[in-house]
Amino acid sequence: MGSLGYVGRSLPAIRGKGHIATALTSLLLKAGAFPILEGEMAAGHRLRLDCRVPSHCWAFFSGKYDEATRSALLSFLLPGGTALDVGANIGFYTVPMAAFAAKIGASVVAFEPVATYMRRLRYNLALNGCANVTVYETALGDQCGEVEIVLAEDFLAGGTVGNATIADPGVYGPQFSRTTVRLETLDNLWMQGRIDVIKLDIEGHEAKFLAGGANTIAVHRPVILLEVNRWHYEKQRVDFDAAIPALLPDKYIFAELRAGRIVQINSLAQCSEADVLLIPEERMR
Repeated sequence: MGSLGYVGRSLPAIRGKGHIATALTSLLLKAGAFPILEGEMAAGHRLRLDCRVPSHCWAFFSGKYDEATRSALLSFLLPGGTALDVGANIGFYTVPMAAFAAKIGASVVAFEPVATYMRRLRYNLALNGCANVTVYETALGDQCGEVEIVLAEDFLAGGTVGNATIADPGVYGPQFSRTTVRLETLDNLWMQGRIDVIKLDIEGHEAKFLAGGANTIAVHRPVILLEVNRWHYEKQRVDFDAAIPALLPDKYIFAELRAGRIVQINSLAQCSEADVLLIPEERMR
């Protein structure tokens, strides 16, 4: 399996490269290859990955994970500021964010409620010597207490990590495992320094995070990289394109990354990508 990653990172960007990686990995796993490996990423860090999970497989094969999007977000992180990784998972964003932050004298705070992810996150941070990261084993929403979270699709394939989402009984049936996690609000938790940027990827719970962090976001006015996951909101009978703007402070704009450039769009409904940047007008360049 290790040689597969080396070959994959050496290949040029060809059409269907991801499908090739998935197919080859599947064959090797069926032949008994060990699925959990450490991969060298293009940005220079290493991650322990579970190749039974498609996103991990592709990261191992290519050495890449949201390179351009992450760079766009980090361009707004300034010396002395803090980057939040909300929904840190195993550290796909946290680790390279920490490396960038260390170079400019900034810091990173990561939030991850699922214990299996947290163990892998801490391992990956230690693997890369990330000393400027504070981690919280909690979900962030619009209330404090405990909440049930579903270990979703990738876990059915046997992976130890994957996607997790705060439970919706009408969407996820009994075949999915569940666990109870701690829930906090950003407003209740945040007593630290200036927040410059937030990466927000919590599988349909983003609106509740914004509601529970409204005061903090209004004070710090961070740039937010938000996952666009309309499917989860449709299941909740919530209009994503209307709900998110209503929860933002005044004078925030929407932007997408197009051909490596941050391009303003008129409304969230125009977003055609998997992620959107929410940017205070005064920080738009």
